[in-house]
Amino acid sequence: MPRMTTVRDLARKLDKALARPAEEGISSLPCVGAVCNLARSKLHNVSAACPIAVVILDGSKLLLHDGQSLTVPRGGMFLLPGGFEIAIENIPAPDSGRFLSLCLSLDESTLARLASAGRAAPAPAAFCLEALRVAVDEPLRLALGHLLDMAATCPAHDRLLSICLDEVLLLAAERTASLPFVWHAATTWAVRCARLVAVDPGRSWTALEMARRLGTSERTLRRMLAAEGTAVRTVLRTVRLNAALNLLQGGRTSVGEAAARCGYDSASRFAAVFREHFGASPSDVLRCNAVCGQ
Repeated sequence: MPRMTTVRDLARKLDKALARPAEEGISSLPCVGAVCNLARSKLHNVSAACPIAVVILDGSKLLLHDGQSLTVPRGGMFLLPGGFEIAIENIPAPDSGRFLSLCLSLDESTLARLASAGRAAPAPAAFCLEALRVAVDEPLRLALGHLLDMAATCPAHDRLLSICLDEVLLLAAERTASLPFVWHAATTWAVRCARLVAVDPGRSWTALEMARRLGTSERTLRRMLAAEGTAVRTVLRTVRLNAALNLLQGGRTSVGEAAARCGYDSASRFAAVFREHFGASPSDVLRCNAVCGQ
């Protein structure tokens, strides 16, 4: 009888996949990323431009939103809707002294396929953080292990990695009640704008250019965002700061470089805005980090 896949197996596979030097971004893994902290870290107002699935491979993660809390232990998994702001706390494990998580991105076409499959768990009547949790079992761990093996051995095979990622996400969708919330968030104007800006956060985006790329008028775009309780300036600021956070969490980017790559001319101004938004400075993030793959 084959040996069951353990969380430690997945952590070792991730370490192996991350051993290759990253050219840019949070890690060298295509389609996915990783966060590794050697000290307890707390951040406010964290969000992703697109929906993500997060697997905790070492330590634990605390999510806080609107008076609710969700603790995800080692081996746990959750889905996070795009544009959904939460407070997080990454807690290293007492035995290893580190926190390690694997992050998988979901694009709109992937979500559409999952939603149309109709095999997701029933959604609760009202949103709650607990609904974001994914029930991890052996088939899902096997799929995660396969993805990491392929990322380590065939890093340039984008089509193959996309198929492996779909395998993971299909199994995850069947084991969570959050898919309707994730799908709804992905179709909002704010998240559509965020996905666009996240491709090049350092670009001098204007509302007119964003509207043209999204196939609408500037006036309509501003009206739609206002109806969702946000604005172009807010989307730009949020995406740029979270993109900078991703770069800093990768452990290979300086504060000045992260600022420049995310549209800030002044590193000191960037640091002040970063601290105001997340409740921690860029230097605080760097001090908590381990370089991915080490």
